[in-house]
Amino acid sequence: MFKAPKYFGVFLILTSLSFFSIQANAVTEKGFKSLHIFTKVLNYLEENYVDEIDDQKVIQGAISGMLRTLDPHTVYMSPEVFKELKVDTKGRFDGIGIEVAVRDNALTVIAPIRGTPADKAGIEPGDVIVKIDGKFTENMDLTEAVTRLRGSRGSRVSLTILREGNKKPFEFKILREPINVPSVKYQVLDGNYGYVGISSFQEGTAKDLRKALKKLKDDDALNGLVLDLRKNPGGLLDQTVDVSNLFLRKGVIVTTESRNQKKYQEEATVEGDKVDCPMVVLVDGGSASASEIVAGALQDNKRAMILGTKTFGKGSVQTVIELDDGSALKLTVARYYTPSGRSIQAQGIEPDIIVPSKPPKIEDDKKQLREESLAGHLEVPSEDKAEPVVKSKSDIL
Repeated sequence: MFKAPKYFGVFLILTSLSFFSIQANAVTEKGFKSLHIFTKVLNYLEENYVDEIDDQKVIQGAISGMLRTLDPHTVYMSPEVFKELKVDTKGRFDGIGIEVAVRDNALTVIAPIRGTPADKAGIEPGDVIVKIDGKFTENMDLTEAVTRLRGSRGSRVSLTILREGNKKPFEFKILREPINVPSVKYQVLDGNYGYVGISSFQEGTAKDLRKALKKLKDDDALNGLVLDLRKNPGGLLDQTVDVSNLFLRKGVIVTTESRNQKKYQEEATVEGDKVDCPMVVLVDGGSASASEIVAGALQDNKRAMILGTKTFGKGSVQTVIELDDGSALKLTVARYYTPSGRSIQAQGIEPDIIVPSKPPKIEDDKKQLREESLAGHLEVPSEDKAEPVVKSKSDIL
């Protein structure tokens, strides 16, 4: 038995991850028979294909194809992509600052990270990327998309976008920049109220939030607080728990349940400085994964009012396993539940008060990309209630 390496997952940008012990045992007898067929096919290709094949490329393609039969968050990462992922957890990399997913064989924007080149250029959640630098994205896998969207700082990438409500695609030319966006921004509203925006849950987010809240308190600006999680695609689970803990004195924060292990529960602690003022949490269709954990925890514990539009609906947990050649497997290992036992998988968090941030025709459920839109998404569990469980420290979503 070994533990998955302590890396947070982003596939293009940020998604939450949590650690579970993973066993690497021999394949089943049925799997062994299928593997025998695979090796025969590979042998035929090596010996008889019209041109000499690249074994590594063929095998990587086979692995990617195998994983595409599962949920959209279980993916194979080449050594190059995995190397970038390990850098991303610190919130610093070169690119345009965007998270995408494959929907109906089309590369679709989940959300641009606030303040990044993609956000400033006007890229919106739900935009379909038809071409990257002139290359059609139909049937393009995420690994290739990552490679094409990333690039050296100062270079430009051309995105051909199809947006709901527009008859024809249009083009964005976006300058790649170092993405070093502070995950926490704050300001004083109307003299006595605080606003805090979290763009992603990365290393140090909870620490930065604690500093921001202290400054707001020192300025006597915590008569009420607005916590903005819009366009926040997720992040590190430990940061998610720590952020939620700043606003809760007791109660469950999140429960995770895997196939072969006990359920694990994170609970609020009594220790530490707490913020007790009235709260509103802002969410939208770009609020995913870790953002939904925070919103769900504060909503179920009746700590805050949730305002905005329905969230993305990613209720699954991934772990990252480094392989011998430097590549990695990002594997879905569990579902997570809000304190009341709700699974938000493919359902999202429903706000207490619905306030569209854009015209209804753009925010319509049929047009907004969410987890339920992704091919092969995990189904809603038949039993939607998670029982009380053993508490454990988690690391990845």
